[in-house]
Amino acid sequence: MGNIYEKTNSKNKVFCHINRKTKKGYYLIFEQKNRRNSQYNYCEKIHLIGFEKLPSGFYTNDGLGLTASGFLLLQELFAKCSKKLELTVVSSGKAKLYTRSNPAKVQIPHSALSTLNSRIRTIRKIRNDESRAAVRRFLFTQLSTQFSEYRSVTPEYTPGVIADVLRKKGLFTKLNLDDRTKVEEFIPEYLSRVQGTLRAKDKLKVIFESLDAGKKIYLEKIVKEFKQKLARSAQNEALWQDFLSEHILVLRNTYGQVLEKESVTLQGKFPDFLLIDPYNYLDIYEIKKPGTNLLKHDKSRNNYYWDVELTKAISQVENYLHQIQRNSDTLVNDIRKAKGIEIGIVRPRGYIIAGLRKQLTSVKMQDDFRILNESLKNIDVLLYDDLLSSLESFIKRIGS
Repeated sequence: MGNIYEKTNSKNKVFCHINRKTKKGYYLIFEQKNRRNSQYNYCEKIHLIGFEKLPSGFYTNDGLGLTASGFLLLQELFAKCSKKLELTVVSSGKAKLYTRSNPAKVQIPHSALSTLNSRIRTIRKIRNDESRAAVRRFLFTQLSTQFSEYRSVTPEYTPGVIADVLRKKGLFTKLNLDDRTKVEEFIPEYLSRVQGTLRAKDKLKVIFESLDAGKKIYLEKIVKEFKQKLARSAQNEALWQDFLSEHILVLRNTYGQVLEKESVTLQGKFPDFLLIDPYNYLDIYEIKKPGTNLLKHDKSRNNYYWDVELTKAISQVENYLHQIQRNSDTLVNDIRKAKGIEIGIVRPRGYIIAGLRKQLTSVKMQDDFRILNESLKNIDVLLYDDLLSSLESFIKRIGS
C-alpha cells in the first residue's frame, strides 16, 4: 500500500487524492451539465484533513460531491455567502465560516456531517415509506382483486423518528389534541414494555421517575383548579359536587371507587355519591360550599357550637347513615345489579366537606371545632383547605 490514495471516475479522471502520510487531500466535484442539482454550481473543491482514505458521506465513483444532505447544505451556504465555496472536511475540529475570502471558506467536522446525513436519510426513508404505503393503499381501494395483499398496508416506524421529534424546539406548545391523545396512550404502554428486573435498578428507576413525574403534573393541575374555584366570589354547591365527585379519589386516596346515586338508581334518601374503600366497605360524603359557616359563639358560656347550616348537614348525614343501615340488603343488591360489585355495610362513616380553616380565627375556635368534630358519632367534618393542603403535601413528597 503506497502513500497516495486516489479514486477516478469512468473517464479515468482523478476526483479524490489523499496523502496517507500527511492525512491531507482533496475531492473534486465535477461539472454535471445536464443536472439541475449539480453541487458544482456551489463548490468545486473539498479539502480533506485527517483522513487516510475517502471518508463516508461522499459519492465514491463519479465526483458528484457529498451524499444525502450535500446539495441542500452547499446551497444554503452559497446563499449565505453569495459566492462559491471552498469546503474543508476535518476528522476533528469545529465548524468555521469565512465569507470575506473568494471563494468563501467553510470548515465542517466529519462527525457532524455524518449526523446530519443520518437524519436526512431517516427523513427520506419516512417519506418514501409513506409514499409507497399511500400508493399501495390506493391500488387496493381501486383494484382490490388484483392487489388484495395490500389490504392492511400501513407505513412502519422508522428508528430515530421519535428522537428527532423530541429534539424540536417549541414541541409542547404546538401539540394539538390528536398529538396529546396519542402521547397519553403511548406512555403507559411504553412503560409497561420496558424490560427490567429488580437487578436492573436503573431501568426501574426510570419507570418510577416517569410515573412520578406524570402523577405530579396531573395532581398540580387539580391543585390549580381547586385554588381557582376557592378564589371565586360566588360559590355554587352543584359545581363543587361535580368537581369533588371527579377528584375525590385523589383528595381522599384511601378509597378505590366512587358510586354516584344516579349510576345505581338507588331507591330512597341517599347522598349524592358513596365511596368504597379497598376492602369494599362503604362510606358516604355530603358536599356543602366552602363558604358554609362552621361555628357560632355562645357569649354567655364563651363556647362555640355548630352553625345552623352545618347542624342541618350533620342531621342529614345522620339520617343517610340510618337509612343505609336500615336498608342495607336492598342497597347491596342495587349496587350488585348496577355495578357488579359486592360491598359491605358495616358501621359506615359519613363525611361532610364544608367551610374553610381560615374561619377558625382563634385558638379557642380551633380547639372547640376539634372537640365538636370528635364528639360526632361516625361523622367527620372535613374542611376544603385541609383537603387542598393534604394534596399539596403529597405532591411535595413525590418531588423529594
